[in-house]
Amino acid sequence: MSEQDPRRESTTRSRGLGGELRQKRLAAGWSSGVLAAALGWSLGKVSKLEAGVRGASATDVAAYLALCKVKGAEFARLVELCRESGKDTWVRPFGGDGRTAVAEHERATAITCYACTVIPGPLRTPDYARALRCGEVPGRAGAVFYLEEQALRRPVGGPAVMHDQLMHLLLVPAVVRVVPTGAGGHAGVPGPFALLDAAGGRSVVHLESMVADVFLENPEHVAGYRAALEGISAVALDVAGSREVISGLAGCG
Repeated sequence: MSEQDPRRESTTRSRGLGGELRQKRLAAGWSSGVLAAALGWSLGKVSKLEAGVRGASATDVAAYLALCKVKGAEFARLVELCRESGKDTWVRPFGGDGRTAVAEHERATAITCYACTVIPGPLRTPDYARALRCGEVPGRAGAVFYLEEQALRRPVGGPAVMHDQLMHLLLVPAVVRVVPTGAGGHAGVPGPFALLDAAGGRSVVHLESMVADVFLENPEHVAGYRAALEGISAVALDVAGSREVISGLAGCG
């Protein structure tokens, strides 16, 4: 199997699996080199598996897990995750450590986010996040955020929290553009999403619901969301106009 074989391309599932396997290895006290030797593998094979490069079989993953003393339901879950690693849609229920979503945002070279109800994770102040009872998501300089005006007006946490949050939006090293309520219906109305572009031309759409993270990698799905962003951009205020709106809501205008 050549390195250009599409079966070697990573997916959100395979990267998630790789991250979990690495955690199991570390918890078991194995170094990657010693584990590779115990399995009769090259160090490169272990590194690729933990990096999410597809190509490993369910048998390989089972042997890896057995050596790390992973058993029962957890063993079965991770082997099944390996079997499904080629699928381009992944609904991951909440209840884990949230590491997959954070990792996908961190690996992205470009992030474009649309939010219509509340301020999105990477732009939240700690107090705003606590008021929403949500975890924090790492921010990224150079990311682009389209925020509905109604999200800026929703008084999450009270006046003081909202004032600090709005001031924070004026200081973050990201592009923030406001979609005015007067824009009416547009391509983003169906709901919030983040488009994560990574090196090598790979792109993932990340959706959050109340009970799960959804990752979409099908090229047609990604193209649909990219087109939606073009429609949102067409009705959003420019950066200067957006800062005026945010400043006014913060009481600075």
